[in-house]
Amino acid sequence: MIADLLGLAGRTALVTGGGNGIARATCLQLAEAGCDVAVVDLDLAAAEGTAAEVRALGRRAVAIARDLTDRAAPRSMVAEAVDALGSISVAVNVCGGTAGVNKPFLDLDVADWQRPMDLNLVSTFLSCQAEAIAMVQAGLAGAIVNVGSSSGMTAAPNLAAYGAANAGIIHFTKTAAVELAPYGIRVNCLVPGTHWSKKTREHATSPDSPPQVRQFFADAATATPLGRLGEPADSAGVALFLASQLSAYLTGHSVVSDGGILHTTARPAFGGQQVPEAIRSWVDGSARPTGPHEGTSA
Repeated sequence: MIADLLGLAGRTALVTGGGNGIARATCLQLAEAGCDVAVVDLDLAAAEGTAAEVRALGRRAVAIARDLTDRAAPRSMVAEAVDALGSISVAVNVCGGTAGVNKPFLDLDVADWQRPMDLNLVSTFLSCQAEAIAMVQAGLAGAIVNVGSSSGMTAAPNLAAYGAANAGIIHFTKTAAVELAPYGIRVNCLVPGTHWSKKTREHATSPDSPPQVRQFFADAATATPLGRLGEPADSAGVALFLASQLSAYLTGHSVVSDGGILHTTARPAFGGQQVPEAIRSWVDGSARPTGPHEGTSA
């Protein structure tokens, strides 16, 4: 009865970033719902690990290694998935991250700004485009789930480019949904808050992480109304819902899965409070203003 409600049995799904975190948990939940799964990740070994778990659940799987910041990768990714498993009708685009850019926006250069854009917004746009074309060519109605971040819905101190990229994903999802509706393709967006994953646990516990970064995770858990950070399966369930027939009349919308933290005013700045290097000497008093009236007398 549950399988009938989900309507996913026998379908082929593609999940980007599937080697870890929410994406890995999504692959497993899709498999449990009856999907064969193409697992895409930059790390082939991680993708293979998830694919093996999918096969252990009795479904077919293929591991695909791609760097989705390569503009040609999304179309070749989809082609390989279709060749291995048949036409896709479900896609979940989880590829993203801060791209290592964690500093005040006054200190960003254009390259700093572009890296999170490429990793998040551009990769999602190109993946969604390739997936939709494949669905239309196969004559299949389908569901695409883009994954953004709560940083795209509220201020993201020290993560300005990442926040802007994820705001772009949320808006892009709305337009893609309207344009793809005539072909029976729904597009929605999962917006998770801070979750535990292999990478975030490393950031939170590694002695090599700056103290303010480690403190961020402790503060974020305390500030969350549910009293903890998310586990991957928490939000994988939302992705499953958006991919399934349970959400058959839902398109162009964003569903936030953040433990309620966006309803508070206590969300901490990632990396803590930082004085921008661009103005540090003025803030600490080691430099004096050089305005046009300096040194003049009344």
